[in-house]
Amino acid sequence: MKTAKLFVFCLTIFCASPFVRAQAFTDLNFESATMVPASGFYVQFNQAFPGWTGTVDGVQQALVLSNEVYLDSAGISIIDNNWTNSTAHLSGFPGGVIQGNYTAILMSGNTLGANPQPADTTLSQTSLVPIGIQSLQFEAYQVFDSLGAFTVTLDGQNLSLIVISNTLNYTLYSANISAWAGQTAQLSFNVLGENPHVDDEYLYLDSIQFSTQSVPEPGELDLVALGTLFLGFRRR
Repeated sequence: MKTAKLFVFCLTIFCASPFVRAQAFTDLNFESATMVPASGFYVQFNQAFPGWTGTVDGVQQALVLSNEVYLDSAGISIIDNNWTNSTAHLSGFPGGVIQGNYTAILMSGNTLGANPQPADTTLSQTSLVPIGIQSLQFEAYQVFDSLGAFTVTLDGQNLSLIVISNTLNYTLYSANISAWAGQTAQLSFNVLGENPHVDDEYLYLDSIQFSTQSVPEPGELDLVALGTLFLGFRRR
């Protein structure tokens, strides 16, 4: 009888453990989106970004734009392959989805309302960082002015981002997150508002993934670039 009680007690503690109950990160490439119309150009946030939380100036968002962007306000948008970039004449960026069917756009700027104030915009999710993970990788494109900036945080700590490669439509970033492997943590992408506000800042975000590959050292990246140039020279 004592053995049975001990087993039930241990099973209860095991099931109540935060580590056991923690789920893996979801919808990291935004391909699980479902567009549930709200009003105008808005759709329901929790259907467009399942598993994620979006905030503007710390206020959680219930709605997000679909295939639209603000021109002087902070907010979040989700775009698909029907997107027509209304800011192309300002940025020179051809616009469009980075990978797959959907891409997120985080916009810093002023808050909406009677008394607009400069605001940060954040997209975040709290889940379990898989065991054995070495790095975080994601694809992004910035439409920033000279003061524009964004950060990526894990468990409230700024990650040191390294550029792995550049293409016409996005930059591939990576960061060392091995210290969080096997732990539950909040992953946040933050576009910082300018104070005083000058321009909106747009961050196109897609293809977030956890990798078992370590982040290359700066010297290794230099060698890869040098090798690429050498091969190109030999071919010519």
